[in-house]
Amino acid sequence: MKNRGWIIVFASALIICAVWWLCITAFSSPAKTVGIYQNGELIEKIDLTTVTGEREIELSGEYGRNIVYISNGSIKMKSADCPDKICVKHGELESSGSPIVCLPNKVIIKFEDASEKIDAKAGAAG
Repeated sequence: MKNRGWIIVFASALIICAVWWLCITAFSSPAKTVGIYQNGELIEKIDLTTVTGEREIELSGEYGRNIVYISNGSIKMKSADCPDKICVKHGELESSGSPIVCLPNKVIIKFEDASEKIDAKAGAAG
């Protein structure tokens, strides 16, 4: 009788944990909203989950232009006129990776954090 009681308690706890884990993973999908910034100003905010098809955004800077390529839930720097082209070599933006940055043209493409607040005094995200 003792063993049967422990089996029921253990099985119940296991079922509760499994249901809790499924609820957490189902309702907390990672953010797919991307912000495109130039000179510290938000140029455009894009929800990648709603993107269908292909789109390009052209940004002009001190060292020429950057072309941002958006396609079916992904975003990358397609081309840049800056000397080193590190932003193009970065590839697609990944949620676990670093932002795409073009220092010469002062362009940053990064995932937006829903909890990120704007500092009213400095005008910067923090």
